[in-house]
Amino acid sequence: MELLPVLEKATEASKEELRKTVEELASRFSEPSWLVDSRWQAWELCSQMSMPVERDEGWRRTDIASLDLSALRTSILSPTAEANEIKSSVPWVEEALSHFPAKAGVVFQGAKRSGFYYLEPSLKEKGVIFCDIATAVNKYADKLQSHFAAATNKQEDGKFGLLTKSLFNCGLFLYIPRGVVIKDPLVYALDLSGSKGEVILPRTLVIAEDNSQATLVYALGPGSDDKKDAAASLTLLSQYADVEVKANAHLSYLELQEYANDVFMINKFNCAVDRDGRYESLTLALGGRQTKSDMATSLRAPGASSEVLGIVLGAGNEKYSFNTIQDHDAPDTKSDIIFRTALKDKSSSIYQGIVRVAKVAQRTDAYQSNKNLLLDGTATADSIPKLEILADDVKCAHGATVGPVDREQIFYLMTRGISEKMAEQLIVLGFFRQTLERFPNKDALSWLSEAVTRKIQGGQSDESANEFFEELE
Repeated sequence: MELLPVLEKATEASKEELRKTVEELASRFSEPSWLVDSRWQAWELCSQMSMPVERDEGWRRTDIASLDLSALRTSILSPTAEANEIKSSVPWVEEALSHFPAKAGVVFQGAKRSGFYYLEPSLKEKGVIFCDIATAVNKYADKLQSHFAAATNKQEDGKFGLLTKSLFNCGLFLYIPRGVVIKDPLVYALDLSGSKGEVILPRTLVIAEDNSQATLVYALGPGSDDKKDAAASLTLLSQYADVEVKANAHLSYLELQEYANDVFMINKFNCAVDRDGRYESLTLALGGRQTKSDMATSLRAPGASSEVLGIVLGAGNEKYSFNTIQDHDAPDTKSDIIFRTALKDKSSSIYQGIVRVAKVAQRTDAYQSNKNLLLDGTATADSIPKLEILADDVKCAHGATVGPVDREQIFYLMTRGISEKMAEQLIVLGFFRQTLERFPNKDALSWLSEAVTRKIQGGQSDESANEFFEELE
């Protein structure tokens, strides 16, 4: 189905084409009627909204005009099959999995590849569910209904969030029952290879019940990396995710975005944390033509806490826009937001962060920090942190910096026999390292460090740089 007439020209012909697509999705995924109704409700709201433009508050520095909708078509990914073991023939996925010696489960989906899902038998017996969203709709619709059939909101979901809700064609479902502790990470990988000119729409739902604990690793990449016509024919990845961390639950979430230069990503991520719950996230943005990400966290009961970490490394003409929203809706809650950005060439970024403290949210403790390192004079970064405080007994602070790399640091490293290129790499790794180490899963550290190194080196990983950096510690 062509996307342009669906998003911009709601004619009778385009509505009929949309209906056929929804019916095909419903048939392929064996969807219940309430979900089909939910898709149509989201589409009705989507069709009423105009396309966003760069002058809109939430779309600064996002060149939405470069997204040629006339060249995009929606696709339907193949359903996954349950596997008795972890099996993947995709090199970048195998490399990612190799950094986690023990894995509780893996779900793999590919734009042009057959997928699979695997979960340790002992966790199945405890009631854990970890599978792609189509399988979840088919087997566990009762657990999804209250979330997927809930009323949609034009202002909160936005044009592309509603698009994903109406036409999602892949994604993940994770359910952790009350009191279940999963020690080893669960890994979801979405392979975009061969998806040029297509629209990939993941819908993800994560529910961590009371007193549960888990780590979820979310790997997205890479795309076609066809530099000749990347601007002319992009892959649109529009993701919508809901996460619920119930009372005294603890969820760690790690997302690595390592895209090729033909991927345009739009992300809508919502997390709600209940009494004494703990949510930790780390997002690494290491590629793609453009990234537009809205990440909202609601601390909705006393004792709830969150730590939202972000690392952005831009090169070439890449554009990044991250918008974090931290809502303190109850007393005695705590949040930390830390974003680190390094940019080279003509890449650019904008970070907008807002911490909102409701009148009832007394004794809130909130901190927000964004630091930007410019590796080239042509790179640009903007930082717009905000606080909206209605309570009078709070501890809130924010800070932002934008500045060039310290040439004295590069000179010092070069005096020790290091090339200028490696010196720059070590400075960037050092700039990111403290943030990386805050994430609780230490198995991920080598994987993330290698990904950052690979990006700095233009696609080639330099092991000697990592070794040298470790010696300095």
